[in-house]
Amino acid sequence: MASERCTPLAESWDAVLDRLETDLAAVERSLAERAPTESDVEAAQLRTWVPPRGLGPLPDRLIDRARELAAAQARVAERLDLLHTATAHQLSALRSLPATPPRTPVFVDVRG
Repeated sequence: MASERCTPLAESWDAVLDRLETDLAAVERSLAERAPTESDVEAAQLRTWVPPRGLGPLPDRLIDRARELAAAQARVAERLDLLHTATAHQLSALRSLPATPPRTPVFVDVRG
C-alpha cells in the first residue's frame, strides 16, 4: 500500500477541520473568560453539520482528528446546555420577584 499523500481533497478537509477547531477554541475561550453570550450558545448548539460541497469523503488519515473534534464539540455543547439551563432557572427566579418594592414599611421603630 502506498503512503497517503496530501492531495487537494485532503488539504480541503484539513482547512475545514482547522476552521471547526478554531471556532470551537473561540467558544472555549469565551467560557473560560466570561459567561457565554447568546451568540456563543447558538454557535455551539448541536446541529447536523453538512460538509461544504465537493469535499468528497473524509480521508482516512483525518478520521481520528475528526472524531476528536466531534467529541470536543459535544463536551462544549453539553457545558453550554448546562449553563443555559442554570441561567433560565436564575431568570425565572428573578422574574418571580416583585417589580417594585412594597409600599408598606419594612422596619418599625419600637424605641422612638
